[in-house]
Amino acid sequence: MKTRVTITLDPEVHRLAKRTANKRHTTVSGLIESLLEAETAPIGKDLVASMRGSASLRDAEPGSDPLYDALKAKHLR
Repeated sequence: MKTRVTITLDPEVHRLAKRTANKRHTTVSGLIESLLEAETAPIGKDLVASMRGSASLRDAEPGSDPLYDALKAKHLR
């Protein structure tokens, strides 16, 4: 269950918070919650584990991009 909290913001800060929350498809409350969670999260293996699999290589025709082929051979097993 979530707790309702009242905060006071400068009008310009509130406008920026609303714009940022809108860009991230969340609410100002959700934005503040995610920022606080990120700020207090332990740094280390959990960060790496949470990012694992978040990126992927583009698909290229074999032999068409030597850099892609070298990186794929080195980093993907």
